[in-house]
Amino acid sequence: MNVNVLRFQAPMMSFGGPIVSEEGLIQPYPALSMMTGLLANAFGYRRREASRHESLQERITYAVREDQPGEKITDYQTVDLGADYMQAQTKRDSVAWTTWGELDQREGGTASKGTAERNREYWADASYTIALTVDELSAERLQEALERPARPLFIGRKNCLPSRPIHRMTLEAAGVKHALRDRKTFPEETLEAFDRVRAWWTSPDGDPVTDARDWTNQIHVGRRQIAQEYISVPTPTSDG
Repeated sequence: MNVNVLRFQAPMMSFGGPIVSEEGLIQPYPALSMMTGLLANAFGYRRREASRHESLQERITYAVREDQPGEKITDYQTVDLGADYMQAQTKRDSVAWTTWGELDQREGGTASKGTAERNREYWADASYTIALTVDELSAERLQEALERPARPLFIGRKNCLPSRPIHRMTLEAAGVKHALRDRKTFPEETLEAFDRVRAWWTSPDGDPVTDARDWTNQIHVGRRQIAQEYISVPTPTSDG
């Protein structure tokens, strides 16, 4: 099968885990909901299009390899939601950013007055490779969307912009976890620095996780099993 290979590389990235109170905790690999949101952004889906998100989510298969472990850092954030400049008078005033010359306006959510405080975790200076397929979607179409996305792409949060284009290559492999063993998918710095690296993929022998999203009610649902394994890093003379 044709497998799309992505590279996540950024000064900071966020693989969100369950949020407890005001703590934005992260996990070691991107959740299914995050991968769905990333691809939906590339295709230009609107957040209110729950059925399109859920259909996409059901068709995604992916595996993740940690090429460079990151340092976990915590960012203390605070904002005065009662400030005049935070109060949009009309929907058009509520602008997140511009993209391709058009306004991208905020949708949904409510803002209360007062000072909001948050602690948000991030991975700093990490690098990951993701092998990905989407049922009923060609690798060429997915590559096109990732190379010229409908909106700017980010890795977990809007302030986590990738250091390089996300799409790396398309290759023929028996499956997504097999693609991660192919020497062509390894960055040179990983080949030089490590003998083995961590990887995650769905497996009946894995641990249960709840990382799919009910896009209508905006809650995490479902259950799948994720295994963590170690992949040997190919040597310079290895065939991959």
